Amino acid sequence: MLRCCVSGGTMVIDPQHELLLNIYSIDYLLRCKVVELADKIIKISPVSRKTDMFQILDPVVLISVDANDIQTASAEVTAIDTKSGIVSLYMRDEEVPVERRVFERFPVSLMISARKKFSSKRMHMLVRNISLYGMMVVSETELDEEEQIDIDLITDKNMFYLSGMIVWKKKVNNCFEYGLRLTHYDVATRYLFQDYLSRQKANFASMIPRAR
Repeated sequence: MLRCCVSGGTMVIDPQHELLLNIYSIDYLLRCKVVELADKIIKISPVSRKTDMFQILDPVVLISVDANDIQTASAEVTAIDTKSGIVSLYMRDEEVPVERRVFERFPVSLMISARKKFSSKRMHMLVRNISLYGMMVVSETELDEEEQIDIDLITDKNMFYLSGMIVWKKKVNNCFEYGLRLTHYDVATRYLFQDYLSRQKANFASMIPRAR
């Protein structure tokens, strides 16, 4: 079994049990078998045997369900074997020291549209985790630290228009990881955004019956 630190506790992954997976490119949860566990690398095989919804560096949310709770963990795609139907994932350690745990971070797999401040050129970013005041994203576009951007985050029920600033960056293969601090939104947007975050597990729970 693999134990990984997640926001609010520890998620246990048992290779004998099925996992559910959320990824931005499909609108349902993917049922997956655990093929192999090694340190923070987990290899999964979708029950459907389909892998065309995955791309390298895609963020995914792993979902473990038991009788009492739903646990979620963040991971990213590191390899895709289309012949065997096996996808390798790197598990992200979401543990945050108590003294830094101001706002809860939620693992997500989202695509957002963004643009530099005062620019009309759009770029796409993939969101790996999110909180009330920030998010971690990956993009093929290189940006500078402290650069200001405008963000469109569209969900099933809401459209959020946010402003953010790059606080750190890291080059990974041909892409860049960024830490964004959300710098401005009005009171109404903050209330709706907070409600959206608080419903993450409930939203996953509502999708479980349609998992395939």
